[in-house]
Amino acid sequence: MSIISIGGQSGGSKDGGIEKIKVDLYKELGKTCLSTYCEAIEKYAPVLRVDGNIRQFGNEEITRLRFARKQRYITADIQIPESIWSSKTKNEIRDYIAQKVRESIVLFVARLKKEKFEVDEQALFRDIDAGIQNFKKINY
Repeated sequence: MSIISIGGQSGGSKDGGIEKIKVDLYKELGKTCLSTYCEAIEKYAPVLRVDGNIRQFGNEEITRLRFARKQRYITADIQIPESIWSSKTKNEIRDYIAQKVRESIVLFVARLKKEKFEVDEQALFRDIDAGIQNFKKINY
């Protein structure tokens, strides 16, 4: 079981290939991240909200950070406007998604620490960065 689950919601039929790209990132992170590095949670769960022609999710930002203590997961929405993804190549989208998922993990760690939970940040980000490095070797 992977400790990072990357959800997604598309606001239309086109998403610039983000759905496939996020699955590849999930797989690579699953190979390198073998622990949550924090006893309080079992899963980090960023969710990509991708604007489309039917629905828009808002400005480019990471929002709705939620820590579900009883369910033992932490999540946030990564809002991606169409103006961001439509102007990028698939490799640029790959790098963008990796950056945003990493940024969400930084916010997760800050929230967990604010709640007074111990997080092995050094090991977590070492393993996250290793997974992202492998992911960035994929050429779309």
